[in-house]
Amino acid sequence: MVKPEIEGFIGQPKTNAQGALYRGRFTCPDVQWTFTANPLCTFTITAGELADAAANNLLWTDQDVQRGIQPMATPKPVRELSLAAGYPDPKLYIFDGANADDMVEKLLRGQQVFLNPLVWNLRPGDFEAYWNDGERELYVYGGKVHLPDSHHRHQAIVKAISLWKIAPQDYPKFSDKLQFKVELYFLTRQDEGNYFFDKNQRPKPTAKSKAYDLTTQDDLSLLAKSVIEKSKYLQENVNRVTDRLTSKNPHVITLSTLREMMRTFVPEEAIDASELEGLAAVAAEFYDMLASVRPELQKQEAPIRRRIRRDLVVDAAVMMHGYAYLMREFHADIARVGTTKARDRWRSRLSFLTSSNEYAVGKWTGDLFSKRNPLWARIGVTRTGSEYSKVTVLNTGAARAQSGRVLRQLLAMHTRPSDLSFLAEG
Repeated sequence: MVKPEIEGFIGQPKTNAQGALYRGRFTCPDVQWTFTANPLCTFTITAGELADAAANNLLWTDQDVQRGIQPMATPKPVRELSLAAGYPDPKLYIFDGANADDMVEKLLRGQQVFLNPLVWNLRPGDFEAYWNDGERELYVYGGKVHLPDSHHRHQAIVKAISLWKIAPQDYPKFSDKLQFKVELYFLTRQDEGNYFFDKNQRPKPTAKSKAYDLTTQDDLSLLAKSVIEKSKYLQENVNRVTDRLTSKNPHVITLSTLREMMRTFVPEEAIDASELEGLAAVAAEFYDMLASVRPELQKQEAPIRRRIRRDLVVDAAVMMHGYAYLMREFHADIARVGTTKARDRWRSRLSFLTSSNEYAVGKWTGDLFSKRNPLWARIGVTRTGSEYSKVTVLNTGAARAQSGRVLRQLLAMHTRPSDLSFLAEG
């Protein structure tokens, strides 16, 4: 081979002022190529070389295609971080410093730690490089090397080098000549996200919301993300980084929960590309109609969101799954009676759910979605602990199905009942 058919490689090497070969910012030595659908090459470098590359601001992470930015971070911090900057601030980014420090200690003590391969990426069109076929060397002249994976491992190696340089006598089992295998890919930014999904979601659980946000190869994820884009009330209201909504998190739902709602809305996981946008529009319209009736489902400040979660189940994950059953019926009605009639019918039905409507269950009266509504305890959606003030909201498969059943039965009625006790009987 003479020149890899990848945008960014130049036909001739650069030279210095004396006309001699100029190797650029970094030389990848003794390169071995593998040509598949996504070409990659491998080579071996030392810990010292890696630390030098980091110090020269060659190695970067793009946090939108890594574990990500903390959803509560405001204002939103920078997306790209140089490896030379050290550990990311955990208040702003998802990064486990304790995990990286554990690797640092093992490296310095000469203990076995599995860090190979390290993963680099040059984005086609965003770099300049030359492939020296005769010497089997790759010269990087310009651009950034992004790390689509192995960020913690890189940080650990750089920190170990830094500590070792201060007092090499304290770490006799470590050396800057320690070798590491590098896999260098040539992926677009989008495919970096797909790489992260494949390496971190398929083999072992990571934050599903982040993995689903990155992938472009999972139809339900694509549908969920399209719903967010089309919905007035879901934009900037979905946690796309982690799978939990903490007390400080104002988002109404996680992306992983929204994706599972789509599984109920469209039971088939394989969705024809021609249908996806239409399905997303239907789901988004239904959610916005629902959020107009229950403003708690709209974007709220963190203190208000905390009060909602404390008192109501209206924005609980289990109830979101219940709404998905209604969303599916709304879609079916569009097919049966047309969009206009379906829209009018469901606006009328959803009015049953407003907070101004007072329902009774036995001696209790109040908002349908109150945590104290005995209906939810009777069907297994909530559980009251030994202290009466403590109400736990469950999110089991049975609780999701029951919430969907109750909502469907209630909204299918022609007149709004005052007492809901009959719904607890299934």
